Amino acid sequence: MPQIVRVTLFLFFGSTVCLADEVRSQTMTWSLRNEFRTGAMRENSNTDREGQPVWHFLRTTRSEGPAESRKWLRDGRYTALTEKGDRVFGLPFDGWIYRLNPAESPVVSAALEDKPAGLVVKRGDIVIAPGPEHAVIVGWESPVSGMLEIEGSFEHVQSSGGIAWYVERGPQANADADRGFEPVTLASGQSVFGTESQKGSFTVKGQKIAVGEFVYFIVDARADGTSAPHPGDGTRLDVTITVRDALVPLPPSFEKDILPLLASKCHDCHGRDLQEARLDLRTLAAILRGGESGPAAVPGRPGHSLLLERVLAGEMPPDRSARLSPDQVQLLQRWIARGLRPESASPKVAAPLFAQAEREHWSFRPLRPVPLPPIRSIATVGQPVDQFLVARLESEGLTLSPRADHGTLLRRVTFDLTGLPPTPQELAEFETKEDPGSYEQVVDRLLNSPQFGVRWGRYWLDVAGYTDTVTFDEDFGAPVGFIEGKWRYRDYVINALNADKPYDQFLLEQLAGDELVDWRNAASYTPEITEKLVATGFLRTVEDLTAEDPRPFVIWSVVHETVEHVGSSVLGLTLQCARCHSHKFEPIPQRDYYSLMAGFTPALNPANWKNARQRLLPDVAAPLLAEIQKHNGDIDRQVAQFQQEIDAVRQKTSQTLRQQKLLTVPEPVRADLQSALDLAADKRDAVQKYLVEKLGPLVKVEPAEIDAALTEEEKSKLKQRADEIARANSQRRSHGWIHAVYDVGPPPATLLFKRGQFDMPGREAPSGFLRVFGESSDPSALAFKDAGSSGRRLALARWLTAADSPASSLVARVMVNRIWQQLFGQGLAATSENLGLSGARPTHPELLDWLAADFRAQGWSMKRLIRQLVLSNAYCQQSATPSKVPEGTPDAAKIDPENLLLWRMNLRRLDAESLRDAVVANSGRLDPQLGGPPAPLVYDLASGAVSEPPVNEQNLTARRSLFLLQRRHYNPTFLAVLDKPTVTRGVCQRDYSATAQQSLTLLNDRFLIEHAERCARQLEADTGLDNSATIEKVYRLVLSRLPDDGERTWCGDFLSEQMTLHQQVGHAAELARRKSLAALCQVLWGSNEFLYLP
Repeated sequence: MPQIVRVTLFLFFGSTVCLADEVRSQTMTWSLRNEFRTGAMRENSNTDREGQPVWHFLRTTRSEGPAESRKWLRDGRYTALTEKGDRVFGLPFDGWIYRLNPAESPVVSAALEDKPAGLVVKRGDIVIAPGPEHAVIVGWESPVSGMLEIEGSFEHVQSSGGIAWYVERGPQANADADRGFEPVTLASGQSVFGTESQKGSFTVKGQKIAVGEFVYFIVDARADGTSAPHPGDGTRLDVTITVRDALVPLPPSFEKDILPLLASKCHDCHGRDLQEARLDLRTLAAILRGGESGPAAVPGRPGHSLLLERVLAGEMPPDRSARLSPDQVQLLQRWIARGLRPESASPKVAAPLFAQAEREHWSFRPLRPVPLPPIRSIATVGQPVDQFLVARLESEGLTLSPRADHGTLLRRVTFDLTGLPPTPQELAEFETKEDPGSYEQVVDRLLNSPQFGVRWGRYWLDVAGYTDTVTFDEDFGAPVGFIEGKWRYRDYVINALNADKPYDQFLLEQLAGDELVDWRNAASYTPEITEKLVATGFLRTVEDLTAEDPRPFVIWSVVHETVEHVGSSVLGLTLQCARCHSHKFEPIPQRDYYSLMAGFTPALNPANWKNARQRLLPDVAAPLLAEIQKHNGDIDRQVAQFQQEIDAVRQKTSQTLRQQKLLTVPEPVRADLQSALDLAADKRDAVQKYLVEKLGPLVKVEPAEIDAALTEEEKSKLKQRADEIARANSQRRSHGWIHAVYDVGPPPATLLFKRGQFDMPGREAPSGFLRVFGESSDPSALAFKDAGSSGRRLALARWLTAADSPASSLVARVMVNRIWQQLFGQGLAATSENLGLSGARPTHPELLDWLAADFRAQGWSMKRLIRQLVLSNAYCQQSATPSKVPEGTPDAAKIDPENLLLWRMNLRRLDAESLRDAVVANSGRLDPQLGGPPAPLVYDLASGAVSEPPVNEQNLTARRSLFLLQRRHYNPTFLAVLDKPTVTRGVCQRDYSATAQQSLTLLNDRFLIEHAERCARQLEADTGLDNSATIEKVYRLVLSRLPDDGERTWCGDFLSEQMTLHQQVGHAAELARRKSLAALCQVLWGSNEFLYLP
């Protein structure tokens, strides 16, 4: 048993003298082979089992004499090897080397596998080699004082050359010292492969050693009389060091030694009042927890402790005058190396993980009832929404603008709710109604339109990052990454929105639909089971290259991006930073990021990865699938038998014809050609290949020749068999596919990745939620459920949506803010993708909270919320700024130029799809059908343009933009020019531009020209040759209003001028008028009034 001895002892650490009151007396042993660290654990200095940095890997720096007889000076002016790798010299050796690129000795390494050199180096052997340029050194620094014993050997393992070796002792090496030291040689010798000296053993006993003294094991390439001494100097070093009666100083005290040091040097930036980078250095618990970059110190591992790393790099403290002295640095290093032990009476108080201000951030607070604010002009209120807005306006002396006219309002709400323009008939009917409730009836009609789901589905699919492809989609032309059945998720979204599926249920199904139904054991799939499985396609929208490139980092990128996608789309938070370190701007520790990821790894398990194609599920249950496969298997056998009979008849005829043709080949080579033709191509020798190449065409039998040579009886038989094959194939049964997410096995351990690198795993992260909302109140919800599914995603979805969950308050705010954004042009909080600390604060926080609380309390109905907003007076007001403000009236444009208070409606540009769909609708080509596989696109390799098939008699209708093939990059050129986004991630808010290219596209694009001609035909059919009626109809059709007198005159003049120009180039009057009408349609489609919603 170790003996505790109380002594007063001066311990020497280099030039530092420390006083230790208590030491332990014992026998201690060190083994280089057992303690040499490799891989992610490698350090220089290399710690022992106690965590003390005792092993040092060095090289000499000075020599004397020419290369032929050069002597490297063993004078203590040594420097550390700094490069490291696990394939040193391209061989299976892991360790430290002078230079990696190009790889040069000296090197100290451990063999990763058995490797023959001259001798066989065994796995785990320590191999050192000096090379011709330096001597290599392994230094051992004594952490104790006592009686030193050393046993070991240097064994030359390469079959050429030789080495000189030395065992010496001395103080700590210093490459920058003006003078070195004279070492004490304990043992020395030479080792030459294949001789008696090949293995030089040594024993050292009876040496007193003090703390901080060094023993050096040195190998030097023996001078061989040449200008480049031989490289054959690989040497196996085996060494065991024992210190008896070792007096071991107790580690520094955190409270007595370390805390006062940190308080004087670090607490200004990492103390009570300020915690830069979220790092608090006041308590041991806070140091172990660390900050944004990870733990500040790792017990027993100084080389992996960021606190020491920053100090040694001279980065901390930032004030140069406050930097730590060498003695203080060594004290800190020794405390970490000895395990960070506190005193037994150390306080256990830990600093809070989150500041109070972070927990009380406006979007993280639980929703509470918000009273309606008092206002003076109650008559301006149509909905509770108005009361909040009017209260703010009144505080600035402002009011809402007057109500928009009927045509403007109908056009605005029809586009907002369906993405289509109102028809002239709808406009006429609305204008004739004086009933105050007529607008409300229009809103209800539009909310119940099937096109509502298409319009609002586009918004959600933007957020989800939906495309019909799964890969990067970088190839022009038909997409390589198209996945059959992916479009079912698009249809699920449309149907859910049309059915007004509650938003909480909408999220539950998309995050964990597979865990809501027992699909694995179902005898057949009900519509509910299919719907729930399809809904999980939400989790398969991120870019996935793993079918083509299954490397681990590609797989992990899919997992990371899925977690981050959920964070931005559902929670409105940016999680990306926490992949590599605790978030610098949000209260999201790195552990929470990986705890959240643990909810998805049972389904997206890199160790049991299923790429997009492997993950496809048949849309039928297992019993029916087996029945279909058996049925089709029987047909396969029938078809194979019929085909075999056909092939036999044709083969016989082919052989006869070939024999006839062989007679035309010269007799000396006829037999050889016959033999060559009878062999498979890969079995032929060079001569046979030559014969077939040169003479084969002479005897080749074409299918048409076989057809001509068949007898009538044979033809009849073959036709009968072909008909039987066709009948059999027509009886095949098929099924569709579902692009779904489901657990692929038991939950794997989810590890934190240092700096986000999958090959640098750290500790395990338990499955859980974001702790800024409070610890999980129901850990059992995360327990493994059964062999089919973990239930983790379902637990996450319920945490996000449960009324008593603090996270549901944020979820409700996020969705309400995005719906507001789509209707008013900007969210109440402008950064709809980020409601965290780094996002924008809301302009009307009480209104946002009132709407979010009402949204959640009233069953998460999206249609109800939208109805509430579009019926508000704020939505129905004019967008125009008054040209003149009455004297004495506050000028709203000056008080609130950005219209943040919503004193007028925002002017908004039509998105690309609405603009395109409006053109198609105006031309009479719109196909209102919902759902199904995407419509294909046409790719022009010469111009790089992507378009829809041309308008012709075979292509009379066009589907809505949402049902065109959706790609990540190669959108239809017309839509791309008009700001349809590329889909690298989910898009929470689109960007809009105004460019010359857009104007040129509206003038010259084939799509516009073709639809203008179709629209002209429609106008002619409706109004005949009456220009006045035609002008009135086209204005109602395109702009939802009648033209004024000036516009009527201008349009009449325009049509006359255009007709004259067309007739001058030879067009008949009828064609000239139609082309003039088409030009007028294009002019109106290119107008700001069409492009924008006033």
